[in-house]
Amino acid sequence: MAATVVRQHRVYAEMEIEREKVSEIETGKLIRQLRNDVNPLLADEHIVETGHEYTREISDGMYGNLWYRVFGYRVSFTAWRQVYNCRVRKVTAGIANIPARVEGWRYWETKHPMFGGRRLSDR
Repeated sequence: MAATVVRQHRVYAEMEIEREKVSEIETGKLIRQLRNDVNPLLADEHIVETGHEYTREISDGMYGNLWYRVFGYRVSFTAWRQVYNCRVRKVTAGIANIPARVEGWRYWETKHPMFGGRRLSDR
């Protein structure tokens, strides 16, 4: 049994510089204004691809099961705000998944095929 996990991370940065130059030309009673707008856009992009592979021999007469997961934390949060009349109001609430640096493979063998953590014969 062989399995591969590949990830791509895209880092993109963009910067726009706005510059305006105004000059006046006076000829007698006539005044002219010349405007020169320069807006260069600078952008840079990098794509980083990482991955790893897991290989394992399956015992005769058995089914190999493999699970890959990034271990992390599940955090619930609530944001409150005190309004002008001194009452406290909830602004937002939710659950955030924060990945940890720990990740890995879990391998086990069964005598019957499994799908989604359950044996196919149990369905």
